[in-house]
Amino acid sequence: MSRRPLRLAAGLLAALTLATATSAFAALTITNTSSYMGGGRWAWKVFVDADAETLQRIECVEYTLHPTFPDPVRRVCNQAKTRFALSTNGWGTFTIKVRIEYRDGRSDLREHQLAFTQEPAKTPLSLEARNWAREIEPGWWEWGAHLAGPAADLEHVRCVEYTLHPTFPNPVRMVCSRADRFLLTARGWGTFDLKIKVLLKDGSMYPMTHSLKFR
Repeated sequence: MSRRPLRLAAGLLAALTLATATSAFAALTITNTSSYMGGGRWAWKVFVDADAETLQRIECVEYTLHPTFPDPVRRVCNQAKTRFALSTNGWGTFTIKVRIEYRDGRSDLREHQLAFTQEPAKTPLSLEARNWAREIEPGWWEWGAHLAGPAADLEHVRCVEYTLHPTFPNPVRMVCSRADRFLLTARGWGTFDLKIKVLLKDGSMYPMTHSLKFR
């Protein structure tokens, strides 16, 4: 009996196995979620996006972060339920190198460009910014900006980030005191548009702009 049919069959089986493995690799992607923490920093999570069967075939995922991170090479093993998620935080984006190690000995090398995007507020809130001002000397004002709205809506707020005019020292300022409605106080001579990020407890953000008024 000729061995050629056996060789052809083995070749077809190998090709089919390779095609199946390639198809599995193609169906797998790396993605990330993010949430703004304030002060220019973001909390983020990177994970494997694949169907449950593919995730069960994975043993470990190795993420190589930017070298400025402590312990930049991090491994997540036997965590199919979390999709091999890695959570951390930082201020800048970069390319994450990802090595996926399968239980059958195969491995897959990927890269993922970290992206920071902020989800809008999940719950509609009736919040607005207000300010008061008093002239402490000719042309020089003390002022304060704060949130106004129903107490139930204010309870959703974790912190408020105010961005002042760039001529102020430390123009980006975080306030986390709910007792005085996240009041920010400052002094100056001119009005400007105050940019505000209301950071909610659920990780989402509610942006607004308030035109500062001196009266």
